[in-house]
Amino acid sequence: MHGLVARPATLARVRRGAVDDSKIGTSRCAALTRTASRATTVTTYAGRTPFPVGTPDANGIVPGVGKGMPKWPEVWRWLNDEKKMDTLDSRDASALMKRGAVLLDVRFEPDYEKWSVPGSVHVPYVTGGFLAKLRLPGFKKKNEDFVKQVEAAIPNKKTKIILACIWGGSLVREPPTNRGLTDDTKGAGSLPGAFELYQAGYTNLYHLYGGVNQYYQDCAFDDSLVEGVGTWPGDIEWFGYRQFVGKDRLKGQRDD
Repeated sequence: MHGLVARPATLARVRRGAVDDSKIGTSRCAALTRTASRATTVTTYAGRTPFPVGTPDANGIVPGVGKGMPKWPEVWRWLNDEKKMDTLDSRDASALMKRGAVLLDVRFEPDYEKWSVPGSVHVPYVTGGFLAKLRLPGFKKKNEDFVKQVEAAIPNKKTKIILACIWGGSLVREPPTNRGLTDDTKGAGSLPGAFELYQAGYTNLYHLYGGVNQYYQDCAFDDSLVEGVGTWPGDIEWFGYRQFVGKDRLKGQRDD
């Protein structure tokens, strides 16, 4: 069991509403009209939030990060308003997994190898070689085969999938309007990854609040959660992983 720290009250329920398994499979997709050019792709939903403008990759997917990505506030609004993507806390994510959902861990490979949630499926959203694994800045890159690898690992696109990165990002708090501020709503791969998977036809996607880091922290307070495997760096305070207990992620929290 991890070291005990008072659990913030805000973690109790962060999603739009209680999970109703009878409604989870309901498709929220709408008929759409696509207009494409060599440079950009615009998808228009009649009377709804327009698809973010970006440049599709070789597979026809507009990336969530990297070359061709749309402006993040547009992606954030589309995930919220068009897809109505739900955020789940650790307890509800665990309950959904017991009913057949898959926890898709998109963290950088070295982190997944050292600590992970039992039963999760790993497809990294970012990759990198030896120098990246040494945590040297500038050597990680987006996994260009992310969608293909998810399709191979989870071929049924109606599967309930809970995406988790290292610290989660936010669909509750809006992106800052001041472009000079660091934007912590984007997360480290789970939300951009969801943006790409929706385009690939996946329909039942969820977002893990606080990411895998928060799940490990919650294990100290909730005996119903399956204990994570491996060594959680949050038990070694100088790593600063306890992001919700006196830690400011914008002042040094790792983003991978």
